[in-house]
Amino acid sequence: MKKNKRDTLYPGTKSNHCPYCGSSVVLRSADGIYRENHAGTMLYVCSRYPVCDAYIRVIPGTKTPVGSMANGDLRALRNKAHQHFDRLHLTGIMSRDQAYEWLACIVQAPLSRAHIGHLGEYYCRQVIAESKRLLENRRKVHGLPSGPLRKVIGGENYAVK
Repeated sequence: MKKNKRDTLYPGTKSNHCPYCGSSVVLRSADGIYRENHAGTMLYVCSRYPVCDAYIRVIPGTKTPVGSMANGDLRALRNKAHQHFDRLHLTGIMSRDQAYEWLACIVQAPLSRAHIGHLGEYYCRQVIAESKRLLENRRKVHGLPSGPLRKVIGGENYAVK
């Protein structure tokens, strides 16, 4: 039996089943999952939600996921990886484009797939560790204190989270 394009949730997968429990995945509003959903965000959600809490947001106005399904633990790890990754370009170590090129090298993926939303636990941990290493090297080279990172914007000094 030939598969229809609509039967494929993510590029490279053969079905639209939850990678955690194997249940079907449905496209639905983020209402009841997000605290507030003023933007009308849509998600692919495991049909067993909230027992299985795997979901992924879609690009607004499309049915295209912004990454791969993730449970609560992986979503938290992805958020942490993104915070560390963002520091690379927010502190001026590299431009945003250079940061994504760096990420593609770290995760050994084409630039088009070099996004935190596609990463599993292993690569999230790699991004965190390598980001920390780059930031620490920058501090040492420039003789910066090891406290919170700061960025000067328009003469004002801000903490970089």
